[in-house]
Amino acid sequence: MSSPLREVLRRHKNTTVIMGEVTGVDKAQRCVFVNDADREHVPVPYDYLILATGVRPSYFGHNEFEKFAPSLKTLADAVGIRNKILSAFEQAEAEENVDLHRDLLTFVLVGAGPTGVEMAAALAIFVRSSLRSEFRRIDPTSARIVLIDGARKVLGTFAPSLSEAAEFHLQKLGVEIHLGHNVEKVDSEGVIVAGERIASKTVIWTAGVTSSPAGKWLGAETDRAGRVRIKSDLSVPGNPEIFVVGDTASLDQDGKPLGGVAQVAMQQGHYAGKLIRRRVAGKKSPKPFRYFDKGNMAVVGKGWAVLESGKVHIHGLLAWLAWAFIHTLYLAQLSLRISVFLQWAWLFLTGQRGSRLIVNYQHI
Repeated sequence: MSSPLREVLRRHKNTTVIMGEVTGVDKAQRCVFVNDADREHVPVPYDYLILATGVRPSYFGHNEFEKFAPSLKTLADAVGIRNKILSAFEQAEAEENVDLHRDLLTFVLVGAGPTGVEMAAALAIFVRSSLRSEFRRIDPTSARIVLIDGARKVLGTFAPSLSEAAEFHLQKLGVEIHLGHNVEKVDSEGVIVAGERIASKTVIWTAGVTSSPAGKWLGAETDRAGRVRIKSDLSVPGNPEIFVVGDTASLDQDGKPLGGVAQVAMQQGHYAGKLIRRRVAGKKSPKPFRYFDKGNMAVVGKGWAVLESGKVHIHGLLAWLAWAFIHTLYLAQLSLRISVFLQWAWLFLTGQRGSRLIVNYQHI
């Protein structure tokens, strides 16, 4: 769930929000270059800079796949994928050739990490409950949902017991799982895996990510993934006024790199803000940043999730309730927390989801 930044920051009169695309950083002049609605390369000066530019989808050297397999990283991506899925059912309903229905109603997800697993489960429940009685010429429950990953298990970062439980639950939901083989080709007719063609008109990329160009902007050292190597206070070596946090940053803790998850980004953002505030006030800097791992979660359908926190490994309804509580707690606004809670309660009790409109954007 997203909240408008201007609304979130409306009480902070010393904060200015500028909508634009950052194209570069000049460390010597201490400014960020931004392209906005009608101007390019506009310099925005800074005393302190925090870069949290996130990641982009990675097609592992096969950028030609992007045309046929959209990814899910932004709100716009989510709307586009929703349109694509709903349109497939509408096309199948109107299609006279029954032989084409299977291709239209086959949905392939590439990548069995949290995003792929959660989407596969949500899609399986969606087509078998919400859409079940809404069509007359096709049977939505006949939809085929295929989840593919080159790894040997789903949710590879979770404990084996949770991974196995998630895989079993996905299969109960009707999801086909193909593991141990990478996708060799993606085109308008579907995908090829292990030499086998899986015909599909809807392929969604839920696999890897690559870093933003922040490392190039700063001329800083980066890791193999292109993330900026930072110091223990989250600053860039040689530039104590520049901080990099979240997926854009690379920082080791106890000999292991911190993962690109929301918990890390949130804790780093809080630390960077606290450090800058203390510097401005002339106070002593806080201790070096240390990430506190609160655990990992993934939702695998209605009322079912996996939760791993230290030695605690649970799955099922209890894990889902914990996920729902934590997710709601960290939403930015009280009104959003209430509305999300009511929507989830309605969905859980009735199985009826919200808007299923197909929104086609046109240039004005």
